Amino acid sequence: MARVAAVCLSEKRQVRKTEQKMINLIENFGIKGDAHGGTGPRQVSILSELSLSKMEAEGISTCAGCCGENIDVGGEVELHTLLPGVKLKLGDSAVVRITEIGKDNSDGHADNVIQKNIFPVEGIFAEVLTGGAVKPGDTIEVLRSPGFTAGILTVSDSTSRGERDDLSGPALIELLHSNDFLPARYAVVPDEVTEITAKLTKWCEDGFLDVLFTTGGTGFSVRDVTPEATMLICDREVPGIPEMIRQKSAEIVNSAWLSRARAGIRKQTLVINLPGSRKAAIECAEFALTVIDHGLAILRGDVTNCGVNCNCGVNCGVRP
Repeated sequence: MARVAAVCLSEKRQVRKTEQKMINLIENFGIKGDAHGGTGPRQVSILSELSLSKMEAEGISTCAGCCGENIDVGGEVELHTLLPGVKLKLGDSAVVRITEIGKDNSDGHADNVIQKNIFPVEGIFAEVLTGGAVKPGDTIEVLRSPGFTAGILTVSDSTSRGERDDLSGPALIELLHSNDFLPARYAVVPDEVTEITAKLTKWCEDGFLDVLFTTGGTGFSVRDVTPEATMLICDREVPGIPEMIRQKSAEIVNSAWLSRARAGIRKQTLVINLPGSRKAAIECAEFALTVIDHGLAILRGDVTNCGVNCNCGVNCGVRP
């Protein structure tokens, strides 16, 4: 579970913010007493300690609020891969909606606050939907309204280098929206086991995602290592899902039997490998979406006992 590490504010813009014992979020305004309060999309600024650690690795001394952020999030939580529109509940009552990832630093203002300020790349802005007090130690969770949350990780050397547009990732995001899933995370990584496993691990650890789809790296190329990376981070394998996908895909194209895709569970997140091509990724995701609702409900704790008298409310195939 993600938690608030520090809360900060300042009475002036373009300065480091000062750590506080507690801050008060005000609906459609921001933080009481903070210079950035007001209507608009940038009411609250949030940064992860994971991002601050990258600055520390470059020899830059950091502290809470040093990049101009209001809220620091503790642990290995990767905030900058969250998507605009995602709602976060902070503490007992405050709710914010992410509006922007990063900011334009062409005027250099961010670096005036601190050298090599990482906020323009990995910070997030949010608007306040519901006010409330927020303090260090408060929990942070993604609000699921309705359905389940999903992440898309595109694995591609050429796309990660900017040589080719990602066609599969955005298409999968659209598909998830149309199936009442909330696309909450998206990123692109190269075909490197260490980078794939690092991203999968971080995304499964904070409890923000119910299901995580990878696209790419499931074939026979020496660089196709997504299945191997997936199994390295999973606690339990779910072999039936890729078996079903291969069988149904083979009815469309016989080469589907060559897919090495895997599926498994880490913590409370289901990870499913999909092919890299847009058409195949969409087809395979559609197959998976027909069967995973019940499993996700169990993983999330919504269903605890499903038997012959099941009335769990999801399409699990068992009815009274």
